[in-house]
Amino acid sequence: MCDKSVVINQIKKMPKFELHLHLEGAFTFEFLFELIEKYGGTPEIKTIDDLKDKFVFKDFNNFIETWYWKNQFFREYVDFEELAFNTLKDLAKQNVLYVELFFSPWDFNSSGFEAELITNSVIQGVKRGEKSFGIRCNLIADLVRNHGATNSLKRLDEITPFINNGIIGIGLGGSEKEFPTNLFKEVFIEAKKRGFRTTIHAGEAAGADSIWAALLDCKTERIGHGVRAIEDPMLIDYLIRKKIPLEICITSNLMTKVFDSIENHPFKYLDEMGIVATINSDDPPMFGSNITNELILINKEFGYGIKELVRLMKNSVKAAFLEEKDKNIYINELDKFLHSASNI
Repeated sequence: MCDKSVVINQIKKMPKFELHLHLEGAFTFEFLFELIEKYGGTPEIKTIDDLKDKFVFKDFNNFIETWYWKNQFFREYVDFEELAFNTLKDLAKQNVLYVELFFSPWDFNSSGFEAELITNSVIQGVKRGEKSFGIRCNLIADLVRNHGATNSLKRLDEITPFINNGIIGIGLGGSEKEFPTNLFKEVFIEAKKRGFRTTIHAGEAAGADSIWAALLDCKTERIGHGVRAIEDPMLIDYLIRKKIPLEICITSNLMTKVFDSIENHPFKYLDEMGIVATINSDDPPMFGSNITNELILINKEFGYGIKELVRLMKNSVKAAFLEEKDKNIYINELDKFLHSASNI
């Protein structure tokens, strides 16, 4: 049996790949506190500990409320560029080689920002980060349910000039219950015609019907979260047969009370059934985790060794919005790592 400290060290060194990470939720508390202070502070937040306490969530709706609360402290375009740059810096420290990063420039319309200029700023931060840290990043524009379906086609038009020039795909986050997935059918069908890759948050706050709508109505390629597929055996069978990847975020699900305990989380069952499970951190500082800690959690709670964790990382590579030649390069990196780890 491998010493646990050796396994943890191997996990830290492992090449990593992440497909479900929100830029606006990838800040550090230090960075957000600096922004709060930069723009005059707020009475309820006097210290970083106060800020951390703000991010202890009662439920999913409370998480969404807090998400929008922190957005008010992004007030200049440079804030978005620096956020993107620092996010890639942090990921590179964890040996992340490739990431797909959700971002939603429209969340800041009410503050007077233009989506196109935010997008340009984020892309500049990504380019700087890629050049500085040797990591690769593709962006996914999150249309966000809460803005309503009627705005989605207009927003698709706004980001179309950036397709394959910074943005690789579109996503759909926000409140599943208030804004059902099927309402967004038209925009996702149109997005696919334009060449966007597609992923939809479904089966997180809402149940299996939301996943079915994402698959059958919107024809999405991947499902963000998707863990409530556990409620429908026919859906599990469909996901396995069609090899639809799930972007699973275990700590996120626990923090937003989708599941009340790690023992009740269906990750291991779904993985063992043959679902294409990928491992992700969602909003790292908001949930007190990151991609490294997610893998350590899976090792500790589910007994997965290095070989199994490498398999999960290979799932992420295979599910990534990349060309096959790039996927093969990353698969080879994982094979080389596994070979070296096996010799320890």
